Amino acid sequence: MQKHFTEFTVEIIDSQFKKEQFSYPRTALIKFLDTEKKILSEKKFGYADAVFIKKYIAENNELQLDYAYIENFDISYLKNAVYSEKIILANFSAKEAFFNSPDNEINLSEILFEGKQINFSNTYFITDNLNFSFSVFFTENTDFSYCVFKCNNINFSKTSFSDGDINFKNSVFHNGLKDFQNIDFQNGKVSFINVEFNDGDLLFTDTKFGNGQVSFKVADFGNGRKDFSRVMFGSGETTFEKVNFGNGDISFRSADFYEGKVNFTSAEFGNGKKAFINTNFGNGNIYFKNVNFGDGVTSFRLAHFGTGNVDFHFCEFGNGNVQFDRSVFLSGEINFKAVNFGTGKVSFDKTFFGDNNINMEGTSLNGELIIKNSVFGKGEFNFSEADFKNSNVEINNVDFGIGKITFRKSIFKTLSLKGSQLDNYFNLQISSCEKLDLSDTVVKDILDINPPDFDPVIESVDLSGMRLLGRIYIDWRRTNLKELIHKQNTTEKSKEEQFRILKENYNLTGQYSYEDEAYVEFKRTEAIARLKDEINKKNNKISAYVKYAFKWLVFDKMGKFATDPLRVLTTMLLTYLFFTFIYIFLAYISEVHIVSSLFEPGDPRILGIFGKAFYHSAITFLTIGYGDYYPDGISRWISSVEGFTGLFLMSYFTVAFVRKILR
Repeated sequence: MQKHFTEFTVEIIDSQFKKEQFSYPRTALIKFLDTEKKILSEKKFGYADAVFIKKYIAENNELQLDYAYIENFDISYLKNAVYSEKIILANFSAKEAFFNSPDNEINLSEILFEGKQINFSNTYFITDNLNFSFSVFFTENTDFSYCVFKCNNINFSKTSFSDGDINFKNSVFHNGLKDFQNIDFQNGKVSFINVEFNDGDLLFTDTKFGNGQVSFKVADFGNGRKDFSRVMFGSGETTFEKVNFGNGDISFRSADFYEGKVNFTSAEFGNGKKAFINTNFGNGNIYFKNVNFGDGVTSFRLAHFGTGNVDFHFCEFGNGNVQFDRSVFLSGEINFKAVNFGTGKVSFDKTFFGDNNINMEGTSLNGELIIKNSVFGKGEFNFSEADFKNSNVEINNVDFGIGKITFRKSIFKTLSLKGSQLDNYFNLQISSCEKLDLSDTVVKDILDINPPDFDPVIESVDLSGMRLLGRIYIDWRRTNLKELIHKQNTTEKSKEEQFRILKENYNLTGQYSYEDEAYVEFKRTEAIARLKDEINKKNNKISAYVKYAFKWLVFDKMGKFATDPLRVLTTMLLTYLFFTFIYIFLAYISEVHIVSSLFEPGDPRILGIFGKAFYHSAITFLTIGYGDYYPDGISRWISSVEGFTGLFLMSYFTVAFVRKILR
């Protein structure tokens, strides 16, 4: 059968044509031509004109036109011959026929086809308009397989089929409108396998497919609008496997797949809008694996996925937004493994994920991913090894439920979990991220940002507003937390709060050295925040700076807020030397001396200037007070200050030392 031809010629020969049990008085020779008018093939048909058709119907009360060439087919006159509103054709057959109506439409509308099988297989329809609308096929099987529809407009709208099978397998539709709207297919199998629809709009709006299997496997839809809006698919399997949808908008808006398996595996969608808005995918398994969605918006907004598994793994999205806003996933597995989301914005706004396991392992995106105001149930959420190095990911105000969550070894440009609720173990062992935003999160269990086998590269982190009811595992030094928080473009109050959270967390996790470092930064930012508050209140600025300087010197520099006993010990040594050299200096420039109470002046047993200074400073600093040497003049006041300072620093050292030892 020659499917792809450009033109054809017809030659009527006055010789009888016979094939099988069919006999025609004349023969029609059809030559199929290509674009250069070269002959592709030739084929003979029996010639059936209007006279032959009327005679056949009159003699047989039915019509069979197998292997016939029919020009300007018209049986409308039969409407006056029946009592029914429809023309009744029993056992109609036009297998391997050739309908040619270049100037008129081929009108097969409002016909009741009855019989065991209605056969149009391997038939050519050559016309501007082919009309089957409002017809009824009350048969066990209806066969349009291997047909060639060379028509500008094809109308099957509002036809209905009985429970028998309907077969359009391997047919070819040439460019033009294909109207399959409002068809009732009942419960038989419907096959559009390997059909070539070519360019032009294809409309299946409001069609009902019943409970039989529906297959468009390996069909080629060409360029143009494809509309399956409000289509009712039954409980049988529906497959669009390996379909090429071509370029143009595609709509399954408000379609209902009921309970059957839905298979779009390896389909090619081309460029244009893809709308699965408000689609009900029923409770069967849904397969979109290895699908190429092409460029253009792809929307599953308000879609309802039932209890079956939903499989999108290895899909490719092009340049365009992908929307799953307000979608509902009930209890089946959700698989987005190794999906390339392309360069658009991917959104899951107010999506309900139910208790499903969700696998987004190895996904990639060069746009933006937004999951917000969504709810996860008891299932696991696997976002490991995802490649979003050029993408911003916002997972905000999300309730992650009680399932395990993992982002292990994923790469992000920015990752925001702002305002989300983390109720269970949350593995955030990411490989790299320019900015990690954990502000306003609620951590009820374990938040793990401490991979054991590699060092994460995080350039910025925000923990402000976090409510820590559980624990965070994050390495202070490996992630360089101190610098990350300090370089935030935020207030000192916010930084103070973050260091406080980390200090309390490291205490809970028993990481006391990290706790000390976080505590020091907490006290430092707290001091700066208070200084700025007092300055902003327009109080005495000098007093504010004096208080800040005192805290900076005494609490911070002398002992790092009692977290570093070695620092206190060093401060003690430097203070002791400082007072010692004061005594030496005073002895050289004045008559102020350290006086011996045991020996008279000039006695060779009296210590020299350096000896008296070092000795007196030591017993004064340590508050021993033997009394064998005592200060004179202004040295008395200096010794009093040194004694107080020594007492203070020894207490400071004791606190810092005991704090370290007891932990």
